[in-house]
Amino acid sequence: MRILIVEDEKKIADSLRKNFNDEGFDTKVCFDGSDALEVISKEKFDLILLDWRLPEITGVEVCKRIRNANNRTPVILLTALSNISNKVEALNCGADDYITKPFSFEEVLARVNALIRRYKFSQNMIEFEKMSLNLITHTLETETGSIKLPEMEFELLKYFLENQDRIVSREVLCEDVWKLKYTPTTNVVEVTVKNLRKKLEEYSSNKFIKSVYGEGYLFISN
Repeated sequence: MRILIVEDEKKIADSLRKNFNDEGFDTKVCFDGSDALEVISKEKFDLILLDWRLPEITGVEVCKRIRNANNRTPVILLTALSNISNKVEALNCGADDYITKPFSFEEVLARVNALIRRYKFSQNMIEFEKMSLNLITHTLETETGSIKLPEMEFELLKYFLENQDRIVSREVLCEDVWKLKYTPTTNVVEVTVKNLRKKLEEYSSNKFIKSVYGEGYLFISN
């Protein structure tokens, strides 16, 4: 995942870059609006963190120009302004979210992950690592081709991607994925998880689906 950080306060920019890099993101930093617009015109990002008060061109103006160019990359505005009118202005200029300074990195990370997931869903594709799940064709897209998933493997993977980093029990899977009001005595959940896990591990060294003893399953994609 690539993030562009546009922040004129070097200390804040460096801190965000280091923390996101530690989380496995690929980051780039710009310190003013002009440089940001030039970089955005040439490179693709999964999300833009944009400070409101930038030299030369404000973050709000940068956001407006991005949207006028039909660039739909998710944008989060960072600002010390906390009035409701400022939040309205931020959203009206095309920003997807708004975070008030001072902030914790944990809050920024949670907002970023949530927004990226929401954006990917809106594109009918859910991307993870070097693969993606096509919500229209029910196929798993890999670097070497497409795999048509059986119905329940597709539903299970979609559910895991919607609930990443959260332990889900067998009972919850039965209710939310299989739409059952009871827990079956068969091992249908375990078999489906095993088959899906095997498919994913054919195309990645990442162990996406982890079994948590006595609790259920945990899906981690980064």
